[in-house]
Amino acid sequence: AITPKRLELLRELHKSGADSVMALARALSRDYKRVHADVAVLEAAGLVVREGGRLTAPWDAVSAEVAL
Repeated sequence: AITPKRLELLRELHKSGADSVMALARALSRDYKRVHADVAVLEAAGLVVREGGRLTAPWDAVSAEVAL
């Protein structure tokens, strides 16, 4: 679920947060639809938090462990 663009998005949300997906898309200079899709994936994974419409990534680090 973590692509370079999604990691950039998480870093932006961690640094500044965003009042909306549109504001986040503008801050990242990216297409709204793609940012919206990325936010949906990251929100479903628990990496993006939406509180009253405001988006944040309140984590200092993200770790992943994969068992094969």
